[in-house]
Amino acid sequence: MNRCVICQCSAKKLLCTGCQTLIKAPQAGCRCCAKPLPKLSDCNNSRLCADCRKRLPVFDQIFCAGVYQSPGSNWVLALKFSGHLHWARAMAELMTPCLADVPLDWPLVAIPLHRKRLLKRGYNQAHEIARLLAQFSGRQALSDVIIRRKDTAMQATLPEKKRQANVRNAFAVVDRDLPPVVILVDDVLTTGQTLSAAAAVLKKAGVQQVYGVVFLRSDS
Repeated sequence: MNRCVICQCSAKKLLCTGCQTLIKAPQAGCRCCAKPLPKLSDCNNSRLCADCRKRLPVFDQIFCAGVYQSPGSNWVLALKFSGHLHWARAMAELMTPCLADVPLDWPLVAIPLHRKRLLKRGYNQAHEIARLLAQFSGRQALSDVIIRRKDTAMQATLPEKKRQANVRNAFAVVDRDLPPVVILVDDVLTTGQTLSAAAAVLKKAGVQQVYGVVFLRSDS
């Protein structure tokens, strides 16, 4: 029996059942981008947020474990910038139920880092999450499918209007023997521009549907 990483009580997983509830799932979300919709009027009974009604993203649907807030946001920062890789396991555990109704033959593809950032950080947090999520959900994680060919600025440091331009032409497909459907994996989704840019190159290369699964989804 393991110990919960937070409260230290006995637990079968990295997080006990009680501490798993610290990550609050959105009560209602856009059926496409998963943006939380606290008011029914925000989606006009279409289950689409205003942004997706105006222009649908390139990806087909996003699955998320929770809303971007503490303590989950602290775990994201600890994984990404402090090398606390155990949080990748906690995130994967909480993301696994998001894919419970998704066909097992839909493989996972981690959003890649540029080689310069990968060398500096030493690991890709999305790859670590995808590897464990594949293990927990019983599906395949594909590697070297896409690369990040531009050393882009971190999306979180940019205003929303500049994020689309920042990731434009940032990705390229490496493996041309692609499945018809893939699930992109990342830690956080804010505006969705990164996932959209990756989905665009995959669809251009022949992938028919691109879904995404993230640990946390910004509510803005």
